Amino acid sequence: MLQADALDRRSDDRTRTTDEVVIDWHMMPGLPARYGLVNESSNGCLINSALPLLEGMTGRIRARLPRGDGGRVSVVVAWSRCIDGRYHVGLRFLAPC
Repeated sequence: MLQADALDRRSDDRTRTTDEVVIDWHMMPGLPARYGLVNESSNGCLINSALPLLEGMTGRIRARLPRGDGGRVSVVVAWSRCIDGRYHVGLRFLAPC
């Protein structure tokens, strides 16, 4: 029951997108990483990753491609799971930087 509740926490509609985001992870300063953006809402987003990301990791979205706008939003990894050999990672937006 708890797992179903956790999956249904989203209250806002998700918007599908093909953009990418560049994230500066706090645990890896100076090594930004680029991820495909699957969908987003006002509370968070779903990204694709070749590697699993640890739940609780924090970072800052540096740029959104191809538009190039920064966003500069702090994020935390809410969950990460393997789907078809890639990782879907749920990010929760914390606060603008």
